[in-house]
Amino acid sequence: MMERKVLLICFVAGFLGLLSAATGFGAEGTRIKSSQVQVTAVSECVYPRSPAMALGLTSALSLMIAQIIINVSTGCICCKRNPHPSNSNWTVALICFVVSWYVSFTTC
Repeated sequence: MMERKVLLICFVAGFLGLLSAATGFGAEGTRIKSSQVQVTAVSECVYPRSPAMALGLTSALSLMIAQIIINVSTGCICCKRNPHPSNSNWTVALICFVVSWYVSFTTC
């Protein structure tokens, strides 16, 4: 039974990761180029509509949900099952936790 839960968590996190990558690449591909911006007679810029913003937000949201699922299911830092760290790996775990969140959202 435990293997099923782990497999389901891995599948969902993997799917959300792939969704994040696909929508991120889609956002980059549909972003507005400088040649598409029109300047009016009164020096105002007119930007065409683009799905890049929605795709980028979808990418960030799916990545954040995957991070939350993994952190909650593993009992990591914010959702820890043990109230007091009992070993010396606590500092390493805390650093990895912070770095994983930082890297996840600086790459979006």
